[in-house]
Amino acid sequence: MKTINLNEKTLEEIKINENNCINCKRCYNSCTMMSKYSSSPKELMKKIITDKSVDKNIPYSCSSCAVCNLKCPKDIKIKEMFYDMRKDIFNNDKKNMNDIGYNSVKFHQINSFSPVFSKSFSNKSTKKLFFPGCSLSSYSPEIVLKTYEYLKESIEDLSIAFKCCGKPTLSMGDMDKFKIYYSQVENLFLENEIEEVIVACPNCFNTIKQYSKSVKVKTIWEVINENSIPKNLINHYNDLDIRFSLHDPCPIRYESKIHDTVRLILKSMGIKIVEFDKSRENTECCGSGGMLRVTNPKLALEQTNKRVSEAKTDTVISYCESCCEAMMIANKNTLHILDFMFNEAVINKSKFTQDKISTIKKWKNRYKSIKLIKN
Repeated sequence: MKTINLNEKTLEEIKINENNCINCKRCYNSCTMMSKYSSSPKELMKKIITDKSVDKNIPYSCSSCAVCNLKCPKDIKIKEMFYDMRKDIFNNDKKNMNDIGYNSVKFHQINSFSPVFSKSFSNKSTKKLFFPGCSLSSYSPEIVLKTYEYLKESIEDLSIAFKCCGKPTLSMGDMDKFKIYYSQVENLFLENEIEEVIVACPNCFNTIKQYSKSVKVKTIWEVINENSIPKNLINHYNDLDIRFSLHDPCPIRYESKIHDTVRLILKSMGIKIVEFDKSRENTECCGSGGMLRVTNPKLALEQTNKRVSEAKTDTVISYCESCCEAMMIANKNTLHILDFMFNEAVINKSKFTQDKISTIKKWKNRYKSIKLIKN
């Protein structure tokens, strides 16, 4: 256990939360992490206040899923409290970050923002930008290309950019490095006078929405719903005698419009879904939130297995590729909604799960995604 001293501002925020906490344990009972470190949230906060320090594994075991905030009757922002601890720890004790996986995050981010894996095809003649994100590009360059071609059929002034939003660095609490990375994204929007960004990743949606106020951010699901799915896919899966469990990604738990839109798209294709008991606003994390798979892989797998066990069918579908990858770690058949639209094996009804992809193959796919785009 490595305890890290916290600054007075962080401790004062924890004191306020501890005073407001009625110890009902609603957050505690819905969180995989807190029970590992205390018998109640109030006890946990009291110990941190008394010690003026925290075991760094505590905030870095938070998945940032915000289910604690959802459950709290006193509206205590517990997720934000743990994240403030991350920022404090990072600012005050960078040398002790490597044993919670920060080297892996740095490797990912350095490569993600390098010219090899980062390229924009935007210019001032295109006002809208498709931003597929790292995970989808890592999974299937072909799906990214087909999605882009589909979008261009109804959006004339559309371009594409293969960029990382910097969320891994942001999640770790390294605000200084995040600002440097994200400035590349912001400059892309400003220099090319982009007015609207269409994202496929829930984390990209949140990050760009928060840090680029000059652009409108929409998910691909809203755009697909507005323009209709390809005609050949309307009711295409009506004859399929398979039901799929629909997992809602936790980063957009409060985006009810997106939840509704996704379900309308699935219905229009004739896909039969079964809801998790905890869905939409009440959804649970897949185990990848807050970079948990890097900072505490054992706990991440425990959360993934828990979520998978709650599925009522053999196959889970989601609209976040990181969630899809998580489900497959737990050996669950998994598909992304875009698989139903642009994956030939799925369209032909011959295969209903993604393949597990090695880390090297993911980087190769990201490189291939860029090469498939023609200027």
